[in-house]
Amino acid sequence: MTEPLDESETVDLHGLTAEQALRRVGQALHAARVRGRTRILVITGAGWGNPDQKPVLRTKVEAWLRGPEGRALGVKDVQRAHKGGALDVRLGG
Repeated sequence: MTEPLDESETVDLHGLTAEQALRRVGQALHAARVRGRTRILVITGAGWGNPDQKPVLRTKVEAWLRGPEGRALGVKDVQRAHKGGALDVRLGG
């Protein structure tokens, strides 16, 4: 059974640049681990609001979470959620 999410385990990246988004995700991961959380929901949006109609932010954030930076912050798994507009991030100890 998965634990329910509340607002404290959700980070919304709408309106941020990729650099700002990655900084915010890093802060959220650290805060979640300090609070002993095992997952957070990262809302990236589906990406349809940009001129190319492609999910730029989600792909960059997802790659970062799956890479060495994410692993260093405790990321164990990343799954797309909410029709691709969010990432369900599982954390480990």
